Amino acid sequence: MRRKSSIILTALIVACAVTACQKSPASSVGDVAENRETTAAEPAETPASTEAQSELSSEDQEEQDQELYNAYIEVNNFMVGRLDSSLERYFSYVDIEQEEFTLLDADDDYFSCYSLSEYEIEEADNAYALADAKSEKSALDEAYLKLYPSLISVITTLNEIEGYTDMKSYLDDDYQKAKEYHAALTGVLGEYLDAGDAFMDELDTVARERQEKAYAQMKEEGYEVLYAMNRVLDLAREIEDELYEQGVWDENILDMDLEKIQPLYDEFVTNAEALLSYSEDEEKLQAEGIPTNSIGWSSFLRDLKDTKVSLTEVIQKVKNGEALSQSDMLITQIAGQCSLSSFDTGYSSLIDDYNSMVSY
Repeated sequence: MRRKSSIILTALIVACAVTACQKSPASSVGDVAENRETTAAEPAETPASTEAQSELSSEDQEEQDQELYNAYIEVNNFMVGRLDSSLERYFSYVDIEQEEFTLLDADDDYFSCYSLSEYEIEEADNAYALADAKSEKSALDEAYLKLYPSLISVITTLNEIEGYTDMKSYLDDDYQKAKEYHAALTGVLGEYLDAGDAFMDELDTVARERQEKAYAQMKEEGYEVLYAMNRVLDLAREIEDELYEQGVWDENILDMDLEKIQPLYDEFVTNAEALLSYSEDEEKLQAEGIPTNSIGWSSFLRDLKDTKVSLTEVIQKVKNGEALSQSDMLITQIAGQCSLSSFDTGYSSLIDDYNSMVSY
């Protein structure tokens, strides 16, 4: 199990909830910055100088800070998503322990990875331009500026490897370019991982600060549904973080420290039940701007039930002193099954559901 950052999505949600609660209810969902059309700013619009930045009004400065924060979230999202998956795929074929390019299976003439999109590269560039233009940089800004060179290097190399393997060019040159790409990737990978962890730690700190403020305002303004939606996502993340800290996943669920997991689970269930009770309250949902006629809302409720079921069944197994069976661990990519992997699948689906609603 790879640790997921605590702000894969929930920080993105609550970051905008602070300002959303000051707007009309209908805009409280739709303004979340996961919408790619609003976050992929062109580099040309980046502040050209610190003098220009100092002349910004407080409202413009707040908007610019939010744009940068949203860009950091996007970078975090693809780092723990597509980029992480690409590295995992590459090293499922290639020996990470070897300095020179070496296939794990010498008899298998195949290896590959996933490419990163132009959008993801633009978002990384956009975040860099905005952070670099600031006259007073935060610890988060400094962490990202330090990460950026190795991040771009890793992305560039992975994209080159993807093109090389997609055309099976390694069969034409007897893996000569493969050796060059491997050296380039492993040469910067340690720096990327260290700088990436530092960036995510700083982003997590900022996210938690924004989160607390957002939750307080949600409660004050009566956004009960949005609060519960944010909480179930945040609690699912906290549960995964705790499992990571405990070193627990499907193979060893009996090592789980239930004293730490149970309170998180109980609060997760409380908020899940609250959401289900609101599901038929059309007036309340409309008042909070929840697009109930979108596929996202019905999918969110369905995936919420499945996610809860997965976690409930695993916890019951732990209480009964039962490890997961082989059949339990075979079905990991379907939410609602008895495994922590299935719980993770449900959590990821909840994130996608929320994104579909905020983009509605």
